[in-house]
Amino acid sequence: MDALRRLLAQFQTYWRGLGVARRAGIVAAVAGVVAALAAVVYFSPGTRYLPLYRELAPEDVGPIRTALTGASIPVQLGDGGTAVLVPEAKLAEARVAVGAAGLPTRGGKGYEVFDENTLTMTPFVQTVNYQRALQAELARSVAQIEPVQSARVLIARPEPTPFVRDQKAPTASVVLKLKPGTTMSRANAAAIVSLVARSVEGLKPENVTVVDSTGRLLSDPHAGNRDDLPAPQLEYRQALETYLSTKAQDLLTHYLGAGRAVVRVSADVNFQKLKEQRVTYSPTDRVAVAERSTTSKATGASAGGVAGATSNVARAGGALGGGSRSGGGGSSEEVLQTDYLVSKTTQDIEDRMGAVTRLTVAAIVDQAGVKGENKLGAADIQELVKQATGFKVGRDEIKLSTAALIVPETPEEGPDQAAELAKIQTYVGIARNICLALAVVMAGSIVPLALLRRRAAAAPTPAAEAEAAAATAAEDARRARVARLTDFARDEPDRAAAVLGMLLGRPPQ
Repeated sequence: MDALRRLLAQFQTYWRGLGVARRAGIVAAVAGVVAALAAVVYFSPGTRYLPLYRELAPEDVGPIRTALTGASIPVQLGDGGTAVLVPEAKLAEARVAVGAAGLPTRGGKGYEVFDENTLTMTPFVQTVNYQRALQAELARSVAQIEPVQSARVLIARPEPTPFVRDQKAPTASVVLKLKPGTTMSRANAAAIVSLVARSVEGLKPENVTVVDSTGRLLSDPHAGNRDDLPAPQLEYRQALETYLSTKAQDLLTHYLGAGRAVVRVSADVNFQKLKEQRVTYSPTDRVAVAERSTTSKATGASAGGVAGATSNVARAGGALGGGSRSGGGGSSEEVLQTDYLVSKTTQDIEDRMGAVTRLTVAAIVDQAGVKGENKLGAADIQELVKQATGFKVGRDEIKLSTAALIVPETPEEGPDQAAELAKIQTYVGIARNICLALAVVMAGSIVPLALLRRRAAAAPTPAAEAEAAAATAAEDARRARVARLTDFARDEPDRAAAVLGMLLGRPPQ
């Protein structure tokens, strides 16, 4: 403590002995050193950590951290311990180290479980390990799909039986944890079902169930959704509306600029499937296929004479006496019959579902960025939107409004801006190096000066003391003369003015 007081006293003595110029120089030097150090600290790039993995399970963070620490790679944890961060320069090395260790083992160990074979492993254990490995490999494959964060696959294999009628098909269940803010489409769910079904022998797609972490069934094509429409129909409607809206909005964007047009389309789609069979007969269009002609003849005789047995015997035996009368007659008939085929038309008409029954189009445009002679009228813009969306008069409805839209300012970074940014970064680096050099030079110059000053003031010599005493006596004499002149000027101002005039060369009055 005494040494600190002595040092402070020496500094105060040294500071009092300095002139105004030296004091200003020291203050400027200290300020420059402080500014240089601040610039070095501010502009020096610190170690930037980037995420290697995010949203990991707690059981996966520990092995990854151990593997990275063994590879001499610094590790930081983020997001509440579910993210692993490494320095930006070590990112590629960290990925190689973690991949070589077979991490992360999301869903458990895959086929690498067979790398730990032992001689005492039984066939039952091998079967169980194979099923575990298959489940883990399928979970890894499913987790690579974009909306999926993690997956778990469970496969149920019935016990084999020698009787065909008692055999049961295997089943599988897939539990998905989706990324925040994402949804699983029916197409992706069907792809997961197909992937799992074709990876397990004897597994049929209808025996695969896919659910998400909220308990919603994804593999059921009849699962309901909003608007009382099944999910595939709702997705078709949404895709149709998005497609038509994008077509019209892109067309207007090329003319008005980005953010100057908003188009929304609402489509009413008929999902009923109608099948109709229609049979039509044409009586005028006929063709003769058969013609038949039938002829019939009829003959007969008239008897005469006395009625009785005698006459009849005479006709049978010949002409008898007494005379007889005979006569004959006949008729013929011809019938012509023709068979025709009447023309018949059979039509099977099937009205497939998905037909658009009505379109409702709403558009808002802002022509603030378009000059007067290039502006289009509301009718022209409305006609462009109609052509882009396939508008049908009498069926669809359109509403066009003109308003001032808020256009977000998102300047694109072009090649010139990138070059300018690189140039600024270069200047900042040069300034940082200059400040660092100045700080080193100033620090190196102040320390010797302080040491020399301390050494000079540490032990004064007798000559220095005599010189200081003489200087003090001369200063006292000067002050005494100044005091006498001051008193003379105050007591006898006229004589003082005359003396001053004589000194300036003026004649006495």
